[in-house]
Amino acid sequence: MSTQPDPAYKAELEEENKPSHFRTACIILATCTLLAGAGVHFSGIGGKSSAIPAAGSTQGSDSTEQRIGVQMSLIAPEKAAEALASSGYSEKEQADILAGIKRRDLRLVAMPVFDATGAGGTVTIACGTTHRTVSLTPTPQVLVLPITVAGNVDMVPVSDPGVTGIGAGVVTMFGPEALPVMHQGDSLGLTVIAQ
Repeated sequence: MSTQPDPAYKAELEEENKPSHFRTACIILATCTLLAGAGVHFSGIGGKSSAIPAAGSTQGSDSTEQRIGVQMSLIAPEKAAEALASSGYSEKEQADILAGIKRRDLRLVAMPVFDATGAGGTVTIACGTTHRTVSLTPTPQVLVLPITVAGNVDMVPVSDPGVTGIGAGVVTMFGPEALPVMHQGDSLGLTVIAQ
């Protein structure tokens, strides 16, 4: 006698409990979208150069202006006096900046500036009450700037940029970055982040 299995009974295959790749794909997609949006925001794509603000204007008045975010190298507080000594600041300015660093109100950043287009030109770089005039060359010139954790730096052409304009560039923590070309009457706003 042979026993035949009951036709009503069918063996059920157990489903494997594999994790769904849909959830992982959604997380990766959301992360990529977030990073791409942050990259567009901080790279200044779609930004504009605005006219030079009036002499009586304040920092709050240019809040509608889109600024380009750049990350610069932080100078250690113990090396601040040495960096300031070779930066061209007067003794009073050096003393005021060092006092701000001791109070932890200010930080020093190194901002290498160069000519990105080969057209040359002269620009004034303003950071708070500090103004530096630089003749742009293909070789980066390091400026030492006192800022808070994130400071606003404005770049204004001094020499006549002509038809081609003045194309400055900065060396950030991620490498050289060409800034938008400036023409007569333009001002380029940067948000410098000390890293």
